[in-house]
Amino acid sequence: MPLVKKKVSIASGATSDQILAGTTYEYVDPGTRIVVAAAVDTAGTAAADTTMDFNVNNAEFSRNASVSTIVTGEPFGWNGNYVMNDMVTTGQVRNRPVITFTNGTAGTRTVDVAVFIGG
Repeated sequence: MPLVKKKVSIASGATSDQILAGTTYEYVDPGTRIVVAAAVDTAGTAAADTTMDFNVNNAEFSRNASVSTIVTGEPFGWNGNYVMNDMVTTGQVRNRPVITFTNGTAGTRTVDVAVFIGG
């Protein structure tokens, strides 16, 4: 299963670039499985959190989804506790998955993100 894995630093109040932009997987074929796992370095609060948005061809799969804090010793992978979405594209033409993270906290946050792309 192909993998795009990044550590993304996000300033307070900012939104990350599109995670798959500029990669081979910025557009994928119909019937492609996409699994998104993510974790943030520091926990947020009810009032200030790090969140993820995920859509494919304008179909929304996550909006302002709270990103879990990374736990030392907890495996980070496609079938672990950090999986935020597991879906299969259904568009009849090329599909564009768009994944971004927003930092609503007062400090800079680092998000570990892994996008697993399968057939």
